[in-house]
Amino acid sequence: MLSLDANILFYAADNTAGARHRTAKQIVDDATVVGAALSEQVLFEFFHASTRKNKITATDAGAVVRTLLQNFILILPHNTVVEDAFALISQHQLSIWDARLLAVCDAHGCSHLLSEDMQDGARYGGVTVLNPFRASNAALIWRALSP
Repeated sequence: MLSLDANILFYAADNTAGARHRTAKQIVDDATVVGAALSEQVLFEFFHASTRKNKITATDAGAVVRTLLQNFILILPHNTVVEDAFALISQHQLSIWDARLLAVCDAHGCSHLLSEDMQDGARYGGVTVLNPFRASNAALIWRALSP
């Protein structure tokens, strides 16, 4: 299973982001077909970032989140998320929020997390991070997004 970080959702919603917008929008569209996952943390981060930067209103951001909930598998933290996140922090130099997201993804069997905010190609537990805006990752990402 594949999961997306909030920055991908943000670029997909930001039609002023040029090539990043087009790439992110295509990823979001394709990800809905293959049963990709989103964590509740990512949805909250998207809502916060998009409304804080005045890209969209809170009402519109809420509508986007509700649509995402209808089109993606929602993954929630397990009761081990705190310990799992701390273990990732002790092994890697991660923020608590990145470690938490990776722990949730790993607990749900996500093999890849698409994000431009973490080290491209790094493996954290069972999750490999891929930057979808790097041309060298395009073939792997599109293969993962093919139904």
